[in-house]
Amino acid sequence: MKFTTFILLALVSIGLNAAGKTAFINSKVLLERSPQAIAANTELQKQFGEREQSLRTLAQGIQQMEKTYQTDSAVMSNEQKKKAEDNIIQNKRRFQFEQQSLKEDLQAKQRELLQEVQVSIKAVIQSYGTKNGYDFIFTDASIAYASDAVNITDEILEELKK
Repeated sequence: MKFTTFILLALVSIGLNAAGKTAFINSKVLLERSPQAIAANTELQKQFGEREQSLRTLAQGIQQMEKTYQTDSAVMSNEQKKKAEDNIIQNKRRFQFEQQSLKEDLQAKQRELLQEVQVSIKAVIQSYGTKNGYDFIFTDASIAYASDAVNITDEILEELKK
């Protein structure tokens, strides 16, 4: 009986030692608050803000044209109505084209910048893990439960700021 108990305790302690030092990070927090992610968002605003404003101005212009057409169409000749309708249609097409173009360009740039940020974050996590003797560092997406004691998100954020 004593031998069986000894073997059982030995196996349990081996299992505990095999687990190694583990931690987890909240990837959403890192992607929102890291200096690299903030810089990427700033770059997106800088690069695409003017185009977005131009689209808003174009949309307002189209709304104004439609409003003017609604109020003045009763006194317009057929030729004037046709010209106003064609102008509205042409501007709507231009708006849709510009909007789609902006959306595609923005998504491509977002993917590019996100990949750069993820590579940077991963490198810092790996460096931190090696330096601090971690065997495993998991993301929150793959964990059902973890104690806050093993959450190293804030430590990784500090490393990212260096």
